[in-house]
Amino acid sequence: GCVWPGCDRPATWTEGHHLVHWTHNGPGNLPNLVLLCYRHHWMVHEGEWQIVRADDGRMLTVPPITPYQRLARGPD
Repeated sequence: GCVWPGCDRPATWTEGHHLVHWTHNGPGNLPNLVLLCYRHHWMVHEGEWQIVRADDGRMLTVPPITPYQRLARGPD
């Protein structure tokens, strides 16, 4: 089903999503594709969320940065 952490929508309610979009030269192969339900697919494309695969295979979500947030700076 939907790979968004915590989502329980079955595969029949999902559509394919490219982790690296084809307009950014992302491949059309299975390792670059995940299933997202309509809501979470909308959040990625219209809501500016990101979904990425961690090195251990888990899917991680990254919220959009709002005008009220600033990027955190790491220690010098």
